[in-house]
Amino acid sequence: MTATLLGSLRKRLTTPDTSEIRFTTRGFDTASAPARAKLEHSALQFLLGYEFGIEQRGHEALVTRLEGLEREYQGFAYEGAAMALTIRDVLRPTGGNRLVETFLAGPDFTSGPGSRHIFMAYIGVGFALARLPRALWRRALPDARALADHPALNWLIMDGYGFHMAFFDHRTWVEGQHVGGPYPWPGPADYTRRVVDQGVGRGMWFTHGGDVERLLTTIEGFPPERRADLVSGAALAVTYAGGVEADQLEAFAKGTSAYRAEVGQGAVFALRARAVADLVTPHHEAAARLFCRRDAHAAAELAAAGVVDLRDEGRTPAYEVFRQRVMRHFA
Repeated sequence: MTATLLGSLRKRLTTPDTSEIRFTTRGFDTASAPARAKLEHSALQFLLGYEFGIEQRGHEALVTRLEGLEREYQGFAYEGAAMALTIRDVLRPTGGNRLVETFLAGPDFTSGPGSRHIFMAYIGVGFALARLPRALWRRALPDARALADHPALNWLIMDGYGFHMAFFDHRTWVEGQHVGGPYPWPGPADYTRRVVDQGVGRGMWFTHGGDVERLLTTIEGFPPERRADLVSGAALAVTYAGGVEADQLEAFAKGTSAYRAEVGQGAVFALRARAVADLVTPHHEAAARLFCRRDAHAAAELAAAGVVDLRDEGRTPAYEVFRQRVMRHFA
């Protein structure tokens, strides 16, 4: 038995019921949407990962359970586990090594058992922030300098926050086009809202069940200055989570042709996350060819090259410098 009595109690008190991630419960109009079943299953894997993370005593037992899930969906499970570990960190009465940091960085701060899914783990931390009082955010944030990838990627935490809000409160954030903030986040307020919008765009792929036409119509209803970031996030989700056939990928590419660079950038981030985790499928290859004009691993390498000598440039955060480096390949 690797789950303790305390772990079982944490699970009972904090784990959402399975019904909470059902699209009908959330009120998504996806009855005939092409990707509904796949995306709903992805959300279920996230919830399983959360359950494992909230109750397991150690990382070894946690990873054993995560690796027992369906390979294609393991990124979502690791995302859920990172959310759980972050909440556990906040609840810990004492200091010491943070659970989410050691999960990602290991005891020697080079690579931990969850480092292959560091992109998704950052997003999971953002999910945790969405469930925590803002006064506790600073306590919940891992030290990005100690983790296995570039510190600038910690902006994906706010992307995860935006996804959570779009998914769990879509009437406010998607239909109501809510602008959040200010946030207790160590970055420029205006740019923080932009990254949150990228997460909202990613969440909209789920709230629309992969219905490309409805998704694009919804994005066009947002103010023009927000659309590029929404498209970037949506492209990441289309590529990473998928759930649709080639004709729908082509429809998305055609409908977002004005945002060619943002689509390529979102796809590259998704493909990098898949490649690092060794979870590339034929869908990802098809998306890479269509959105990036290269195979999945070559597209993923654009992200690897983009973090070399990465730093802030004046008032532009390093994360945005990273995005712009990738977008130049598709401009």
